[in-house]
Amino acid sequence: MSCHIALEETKTKFEAINVGKKADEAVRKAYLEVNPLGAVPALQLNDKKILTQNVAILEYIADTHPQSGLLEKAGTEDRAETMRWLSLVSSDLHKSFSPLFAISRITNDLAAQEDIKKWSIANIEKYLNMLDLQLQKREYLSPTNFSVADCYFFTIYQWTKFSGIPTEKFKALNEYSARIAERPAVKAVREREAML
Repeated sequence: MSCHIALEETKTKFEAINVGKKADEAVRKAYLEVNPLGAVPALQLNDKKILTQNVAILEYIADTHPQSGLLEKAGTEDRAETMRWLSLVSSDLHKSFSPLFAISRITNDLAAQEDIKKWSIANIEKYLNMLDLQLQKREYLSPTNFSVADCYFFTIYQWTKFSGIPTEKFKALNEYSARIAERPAVKAVREREAML
C-alpha cells in the first residue's frame, strides 16, 4: 500500500497485481520467480528490471519524481530526517508486527502465544508513543511536507486495527491518520486495493 500511495501521489500510471493468498496460483508462482522471497512489493521498471523492498521502491519513486516533494534533495538535513523516520517505520515498527501475524506458526501453546502477543504489543506501543510525540509537533513525519515516510507509516498504522491494538491514547496519530486518509491518492489506493 505504501508504494501504491507514492505512485498515486506522483501520478504514475501502474498496474497493481494481487499476489496474495487469494491470487491465482499461477500468478503466485510467477511472482516467486520475480521475488523468490515472496515478499511484497516488487516494482518492475521500464527497462524490465525488478526492484524490491519498500524503502528502495519508495526512494526510487520519490527520486524519479522530484516535483512530488515526497523526498527532499539528497545530502540535505531534511532528507536525512525523513529517512530517519522511514527507517524507523521499516526496520523497527513494521517488524514488530511480524510475531502477531505469524503467532500460530511460532507456537501452538496458547499461553506462549499470549506472552508473545503482550511482548509484541508493548514493543509496537513503544514506537507508536515515539511517533505520537513527533506528530504532536508537526503535521507530517518529514520536516517539510507529506513524504515517503508518511506513505509507509500510514500503511503500518492501519495494521493496529487488524491486530486489535487499542490506539485511543494516540491522539496525534489518530488525527494524522484521519488527515492522511483524506488525501486523494490514499482514497484511490484504498479503492483499488479493495477491488484486488
